[in-house]
Amino acid sequence: MRFGGLWLWKSTTQPIRTSMPRNLHLSLPLILTIAATASAQRLASYDPFVGQMSEVEPPTTILPATTAPYAAYLSAPALPAMPVVFGMPQPGDATSDTRTGLLWYSNGGIIAQMPSPSIPATAAPAPAFPIGGPALAAIGGMATGIALDPVLNILWLVGNAGNVVGVAPVAGTPIVVPPFPLPFPAGPIAGLEWDGITANLLAVDVAGTTYRFTPGGIPAAAPIPFPMPMPGAVAGDVAIDKSGVVNASGQRAIWVSMGNVAIDVTMAPLPAFRLAAPAGAVGAGTGLAYLPIAASTVPVGGCTCGGVTPQWAPTGPMTSGNALYGERVTNLPAGQLVLFGIDFVWNPALPLINTTGCPLGLLAGSGTMLTTIGFASAAGIATRALPLAVPPGFGPLYLQAFTPCAADPSGFQVTPLRQIGASGT
Repeated sequence: MRFGGLWLWKSTTQPIRTSMPRNLHLSLPLILTIAATASAQRLASYDPFVGQMSEVEPPTTILPATTAPYAAYLSAPALPAMPVVFGMPQPGDATSDTRTGLLWYSNGGIIAQMPSPSIPATAAPAPAFPIGGPALAAIGGMATGIALDPVLNILWLVGNAGNVVGVAPVAGTPIVVPPFPLPFPAGPIAGLEWDGITANLLAVDVAGTTYRFTPGGIPAAAPIPFPMPMPGAVAGDVAIDKSGVVNASGQRAIWVSMGNVAIDVTMAPLPAFRLAAPAGAVGAGTGLAYLPIAASTVPVGGCTCGGVTPQWAPTGPMTSGNALYGERVTNLPAGQLVLFGIDFVWNPALPLINTTGCPLGLLAGSGTMLTTIGFASAAGIATRALPLAVPPGFGPLYLQAFTPCAADPSGFQVTPLRQIGASGT
């Protein structure tokens, strides 16, 4: 099929399955090489001092250069920041519900929820509620870390002394898992994370050392020290890549925030990346939360052709089991023809294919590409359904869309490449 000046591949409407296409073995070495160095992720950073959330995409193979935050917005409801004690962790944290797309955050004594503007939430946020006195007593004071298990509906809390407790995430926070101490000698604990793929908890102390353990307090891995000189701040939080895809070190990324920067501690000496926006904000990454949203290549925001700038937007959380998941191309003329290409492989060279400056990310002739044709609605939105009835870690898949554009010599324009992986909880 010819689309403008570009030859495209056979069309199909097959859904994503857990089995690979019949001819995938032809490209398997290439797929394994590329997939092992890619990761789909976005992080939300919570700064209680200015009441702000910032969303960033860490540097990866598909987007190696650090970028300005994608979004910065006020946390609502606003929670008062607790006083700072030099050398001690700041009370409070952030986490996410990967099944609903809601962000959870805390100042150490109150839990609040809000939607991310990047992900259409599948549930309404509940009113803010205080952490109950028995739960605070169990952790020895204010919560310096929170982590949500959305499957078992357990909110994990930790205090700076390293005592962990599981509570029901409702007003009063009744204790459902008795308190237990971290199974490691550690400094004051600054943050907490839940990894539903391994059913482990992760904690980070003020020195940036990360600890992995099971609910109940059994070590699950050796501690990971912060792999570079301290940037002059105490650690704020820890978050793990829940897409299940590994990075170039063969591990899932584990990010630790310190002040206004963060680093993947499994990938030293990967450079630190900035968390907050706008410039000049305090930018304390007291909370760091993985967001189940696809990663994109530059240019951020897309390319304009003939006054039209198509942009990507998900239909909901990019989470395993979300049968309603899909990717939308927005800002199109009503009725606009759109061709979606999806593949297990991508072209790391990212060659430019037209004057708009958006590169071709799909690999022509890979033998595994699937294509579908859609049309923009009256609201200028074309949707590619991608039901994620697959296990966590399935992927990554690479999605790119093409639309006609008479203003370009090629006759078409292209969106940035989208990277998709079924996130765990």
